[in-house]
Amino acid sequence: LCNGKDFDGWKFHLGKEGAGNNGAFTIKEGILICSGKPSGYMYTKKSYRNYTLHFEFAFKRPDGLADDSRFRGNSGCLIHIGEQNALGVWPRSIEVQGMHRQLGLILPIPRSVKCRRTLDSEARAKVLKPVGQFNAVEIEVRGGEMVISINGAVVSTVGDCELTEGPIGFQREGAETHWKNIRIREQ
Repeated sequence: LCNGKDFDGWKFHLGKEGAGNNGAFTIKEGILICSGKPSGYMYTKKSYRNYTLHFEFAFKRPDGLADDSRFRGNSGCLIHIGEQNALGVWPRSIEVQGMHRQLGLILPIPRSVKCRRTLDSEARAKVLKPVGQFNAVEIEVRGGEMVISINGAVVSTVGDCELTEGPIGFQREGAETHWKNIRIREQ
């Protein structure tokens, strides 16, 4: 999905006015890096419906962080992107939360988007790697149905979602974030 060299096939929406990239997202040695500010996202030019998305991501570990539960870095993956600025800068979509302490939580944007969702916090706690280490995320999407795995364990699901197709995006929300091995297999 991301070739690890440039942003061919991607668009940017940074700040509520939707300014372009201007170096907010960069690629270095095959790793997609975002600095965290201003809030916004990059998203595919293409729309998707049935696919499996795989990526690995990590936050840059702050110097002196002794307790991962105190880390407030945030990010996420946006599925079935629609109307821009539906909730602040964020588009109408389903967010697979990237915030370290809530990784895999499903957040409809805006919250009025209709869907069923589950979360297995115990499974997530068993497989979550420390801040600064890459976590592997896999999102299986079949229209309005989704299964989200972290490091091989299913942690959440989405069912009966009214959003069934759209671009895919990655959030920039307050912390330096790194992504690699971003791949998609369409069905």
